[in-house]
Amino acid sequence: MPNISDVILMDVSKIMPERTTKYCVCISAGNDRYFYINSEHREMYDDFKINASDYDFLKYDSYVGCHEAYLLGKELIIRKLGNLNYDDMLKILDKVQNSKRIAKVEQKALILEFETWLADRKG
Repeated sequence: MPNISDVILMDVSKIMPERTTKYCVCISAGNDRYFYINSEHREMYDDFKINASDYDFLKYDSYVGCHEAYLLGKELIIRKLGNLNYDDMLKILDKVQNSKRIAKVEQKALILEFETWLADRKG
């Protein structure tokens, strides 16, 4: 099981919530905020598709649900699976910037983290 310091912004991890094993992407390392990755498209989750062909850890195309940033304890993480690519992170940033459901204070903090992460990797 990873230590808190092992899970960084944009890591994709396998977690064990109460009833089932899920994948999630860390979107706020300092505050343990995550978006779930789902196997089915659900418009109400304000999600977007990530292709299995882009990621070794996916068996089939999946969807990152961007409607709510879930607070998850690091103790739920079973293992890190990899990272989302730069283009998919841009899509998450766009979803966060345009979200009507994420609280404004949280939205601003997430945008700052995303922009810092993206800027570090662009150049």
